Amino acid sequence: PLTTFRMYAEMMAEKMVPADRQQQYAQTLKVEADRLWHLVENVLQFARLERSNQKNRLEDVTLDEVLERFHDRLEGRAKRANMELVVDLPDEVRKQEMRTDPGAIEQILFNLVDNACKYARDTEDRRVVVSGSLLPTGQMRLSVRDFGPGVDKEDRNRMFEPFRKSDMVAANTAQGVGLGLALCRRMAKSLGGRLTVADLAAGESGAKLVLEIPVKS
Repeated sequence: PLTTFRMYAEMMAEKMVPADRQQQYAQTLKVEADRLWHLVENVLQFARLERSNQKNRLEDVTLDEVLERFHDRLEGRAKRANMELVVDLPDEVRKQEMRTDPGAIEQILFNLVDNACKYARDTEDRRVVVSGSLLPTGQMRLSVRDFGPGVDKEDRNRMFEPFRKSDMVAANTAQGVGLGLALCRRMAKSLGGRLTVADLAAGESGAKLVLEIPVKS
């Protein structure tokens, strides 16, 4: 994003952009600034996990309260990719109390939605579905599902490694450095949970990432 940002900024500073295209250039700069901010946020969070005390950031919250803080950000990310964000969560999940780090949940879900928007952007079904349930084991299961090309089974472990991508074709086209999922898995572990790729039924397309985190009994 920094390359595009610098080039467009220089062109505008040198008055090389016609008046009727300045708004378009300004919008591109805004999008690239958002991308750069998201990248830096991931890198910084990755470093914090190695040196900070997770317990200092724990709060008593419900999932509804967490979603309220950043739903507009999730929806905005989907809209920029011409995708539709569908949040399908039953009341029992929304109202469930947790002793957790809300910021970590926000960043995990945003990264999963961001990934879905990048890798499923050419699919006909434009939905990104966030759903959830409560498990008998005292865990909450949250999933982010897209209807794109999906993830090959042999790539599933590799996709969670830092600076790696799940598919070589996607790596050549989707923006990013491959840090988001590695960060998500580490944050899930720091919350006492886990992040996995779910198996879909035969004939179903897409990818489904599943976050499981403990809740208050």
